[in-house]
Amino acid sequence: MGNRNLTWVVAAFACVTIAEWGFVTSLSVDAFRRDGSIAVGYVGLRLFLAAASSFISPVIMHRRPPGQALPEIATIRAVIVAACAGLAASGASLTPLLILLGVDALVSAQYRPAQSALIASLARSPKELVASATGLSTVKTLSQALGAVIGATLLAVTTPAVVFTGVAVIFAVAAIMTLRFGRGRLVASDQRPMRVRDVLRSTAIVVRSPNVTGIFVVIGLRTFVRGMWFAIAVIASLKLLHAGSTGVGLLMLAAGIGSIVAAPLSSMLVTRPRLGTPAALALAGCGVPLAVIAGVPVFDLALALVAAWGIGMAVSDVATSSLLQRLLATPTIPRVTGAIESTKLALEGLGGFLAPVLVSTIGVRGALLVAAFPLPLVVVSGWKTLHRVDASAGERAALLEMLHDVPCLKPLDMATLDSLIGRLSPLFVPDAGTDVFRQHDRGDRFYIIEEGAAEILVDGFAVGRLGPRDSFGERALLRDGPRTATVRALSPLHLYVLPRHDFLAALTGAENESKWTQNVELVEPGELPGFFMGSHEWTRSQQMELLSHLNLFSHLDTRAIGELVDRCSIDRWDQGQMIVHQGDEGDRYYVMLEGRANVFIDNADVNEVRPGDQFGEIALLHGVPRSADVVTTTPAMTLSLGRDDFLPALRTRVLTG
Repeated sequence: MGNRNLTWVVAAFACVTIAEWGFVTSLSVDAFRRDGSIAVGYVGLRLFLAAASSFISPVIMHRRPPGQALPEIATIRAVIVAACAGLAASGASLTPLLILLGVDALVSAQYRPAQSALIASLARSPKELVASATGLSTVKTLSQALGAVIGATLLAVTTPAVVFTGVAVIFAVAAIMTLRFGRGRLVASDQRPMRVRDVLRSTAIVVRSPNVTGIFVVIGLRTFVRGMWFAIAVIASLKLLHAGSTGVGLLMLAAGIGSIVAAPLSSMLVTRPRLGTPAALALAGCGVPLAVIAGVPVFDLALALVAAWGIGMAVSDVATSSLLQRLLATPTIPRVTGAIESTKLALEGLGGFLAPVLVSTIGVRGALLVAAFPLPLVVVSGWKTLHRVDASAGERAALLEMLHDVPCLKPLDMATLDSLIGRLSPLFVPDAGTDVFRQHDRGDRFYIIEEGAAEILVDGFAVGRLGPRDSFGERALLRDGPRTATVRALSPLHLYVLPRHDFLAALTGAENESKWTQNVELVEPGELPGFFMGSHEWTRSQQMELLSHLNLFSHLDTRAIGELVDRCSIDRWDQGQMIVHQGDEGDRYYVMLEGRANVFIDNADVNEVRPGDQFGEIALLHGVPRSADVVTTTPAMTLSLGRDDFLPALRTRVLTG
């Protein structure tokens, strides 16, 4: 809910799902009344068409921004269902309605891959990315139940034509809700040409990965059981529980209530580092209630059991979807989603088609028992595998969270961040006192500390300390110049290293090295790239954000940062003006906000100060005279802090040298 764009995506998906299930439920009940149990199976066959369409949907959608695709798909579906309303009002047979239902299935399959691609560009953090999967899963379960309730209940008091008309209106509302994304750009993962063989290759990657395949199998079985239940629920309500078409709606409502009860549990799963045990228990809960209904076919008891089944379905959907999100590289999700959705739809359709066949051969109770056992058996036989997959997913999620915490990478979308995971290399520095790199070395890599501590030295003086989750080395990469400081290990260091090529390609969006010089100015060298974008008035909150991301002050809490900002001064400097003079006593610490300056030592030009750079700290920290002149080369603006305010702020920071 903290990301307004994601909220609109989830809300629109809720409308689409309510409309779809209202349409399918009312059509299923109408089909049963006309032609019996087998007709319900025909409705389930629509999912095979959706499966075929979903498999090639990435090929269809890759050239089109997903923000444009979502309203177009919802609009087309509104027109199709409106046509069904017209046919129903004219007294047409079931056949043309089923044909239009198949066309709707072909169109509907394009929605989820486009939605996945859009979410990858809208999520601002790993937690938002996983939370979107949780939200969509919870909303899907609840909306399916709500749509089924509305469709079945309205059909009991009105005609199919009226229900279909209402469904068309809801589809139109969903289209309107996603118009805000209509001018969105193509996400990075969709820029490359894509053909059917690319989708086949992505699917092969999924199949070859043991971890992903295990989750894929569980998701497929869960979907198969859901498809069976939907068909059985219609038949069981009318034949076994003797509750009529209203009973179908009440059973779906019970499943929806279960998903509401599960919502807090599902939300808690987003922040859990491990999901294996909750997923296993929830999957078992998807089967046991159906077995009890088969043994004790009492409608009131069935409602309670279906609510428990809804809890299991909702929690297992969230858990397995979250695991899959953690396992898959974000840029591949739009491609792989087509293969995943096609398989899910095919299995759901197979379940929906086989259920009436089983009912006609072994009865409703027998069909319920067949639906009850697959998932508990998978849990029992695959307990160790599920937890091994869970551990692997947790490691990838931790790496993504670590990258998102890096200040200079924060502006990147999740797809770009995720693409960096495979390019990280571990580096171990075993001994304290070892230099990771030295001042004036050529910059070729970017570093992130996983474990250990290091110090920053400028001209031999310690000016800062680094710890776990801290990063360093970006300035030399962005400027294509020498290192401006030495980084020395204070303890054994476990690092992750990113080569310059991959670091700059991620920040500038240019894979070609010749384009970096054109794009690098878009990524300023300061700790917070988005701040240094030209002349403007710096608000107090912006100053606080800036200081909190500087290494010297990163240990301070928000209150202390605020007090520090209240003591800061912002000064403007003309071109050619000297900010500090070599040999003078140091009395202030500076951060360049706008403009540039050159650094001179004994009249030799040795460095350049750009927005986001800090200077003057050595004289304050170590009580020595200024070691250089700093002279502006353009009109400039600085934020500065006096010695008496600067030094107390660093009392808790351990400095040596």
